[in-house]
Amino acid sequence: MRGHDYTGFMKSSGGEGLGNGEILGVTFDCFAYHSQMDLSHVAFVKLDVEGFEIAVLKGAQNSLFAKGSKNVGSMLMEVGPDRWHRASVKLEDGTAEMVKLSSHFENTYLILRKEGTHAKTCPTSLAKHLKDQNPKDMGAAFLHKISWNELEPLLDDMSKNGLDCNFWYTN
Repeated sequence: MRGHDYTGFMKSSGGEGLGNGEILGVTFDCFAYHSQMDLSHVAFVKLDVEGFEIAVLKGAQNSLFAKGSKNVGSMLMEVGPDRWHRASVKLEDGTAEMVKLSSHFENTYLILRKEGTHAKTCPTSLAKHLKDQNPKDMGAAFLHKISWNELEPLLDDMSKNGLDCNFWYTN
């Protein structure tokens, strides 16, 4: 991925078997506008973009995540704040976007995996930041309900320790 102002593009490194040329990247807002998509109800969104989460959220702020809207039923998002530098996003700016995102949902959860189930990148030790000390047991993971004011210390710890975790949002 090249570029960092939310209008980036993908470019081949020139390896054998790879096409040459650029692929234009557009925001979801632009795509939704030009395709005239009906976004009055979106059942589910999965977001896993290796550090470009905030860029995607900003690129959908006038469509999927317009001010005051709650048109997305649920969303699963992998978040790795230590990777936000790939999109030139500072931790405090990314945190503010995560707080804004949670306002579009009735519930925000953090998924913490149990020991022995890929817990290295999202360890159960993050639970120390959370008020919910009785999470829902999901088998291989725990589902902790979180509030917007828990995001800053949580994301700060994740950034400092190179952690990525999944967040689940529901309406």
